Amino acid sequence: MFSFNINILIWSLIIFAALLVQVLVGTVRLIMMVKGNKILTSIIGFFEGAIAITVTITIVSNVVKSGMNIIMVLFYALGFAVGLYFGVIISGKISRDMLSVNIVTRAFDINIEDVLRENGYGVTCYNGSGKDGDLRILNVICRKTNLEKLKSLVQEIDSNAMVTSHTLVGLSGGFIFDIKSRI
Repeated sequence: MFSFNINILIWSLIIFAALLVQVLVGTVRLIMMVKGNKILTSIIGFFEGAIAITVTITIVSNVVKSGMNIIMVLFYALGFAVGLYFGVIISGKISRDMLSVNIVTRAFDINIEDVLRENGYGVTCYNGSGKDGDLRILNVICRKTNLEKLKSLVQEIDSNAMVTSHTLVGLSGGFIFDIKSRI
C-alpha cells in the first residue's frame, strides 16, 4: 500500500545519496582493479562494502518498520542509475588508458597515414591480404580520450575503413599522440 510522509522522503533521499556514492566508489574500484592496483582496490572495496551493508540495513529496517514503499524503491533505482551515469563520466576523466588502434582499409589511392601524421598521430603501416584482396593496416597508439577524434578523421577520409581498438598494458618506447616526449 502506498503511504507518504516526510520521514519516508528523508530516508529515500538518504538511500539515493548512498547508492549514488556506492556506485561511484564501485566504478573507481573497478578501474583500479583492472589496472592491477591491489592495495587501492582493497581499500576502496572496504568502503564500498561498508556503504552497501549500511544501505541494506537501512532499507530492510525501514521495510520492517513501515512496510515496502514505492518511493524508496524508486529512489534506490534512481540513485543506482545516476551513480552509473556519473561513474561513466568519472571513468573517462581518470582513465589514462593507452590504446592500439588498427585501421583496415582497401583505399590504396588515399594516403590516410599522411593525413593522420599531419594531425600529430604516429602511424605504422602494413600491407595485408584478406578474402577480397589486398588491404592496408594502419596502427596508431593514442590515448583513449583521442579515439573519437581519430575515428572521425578516418571516417572523413575513408568511410569504409574498419577501425578497431584495444587497451595496451606494459607500453614502452615509440611515438604517442598527444604526449610531448618519447616514452
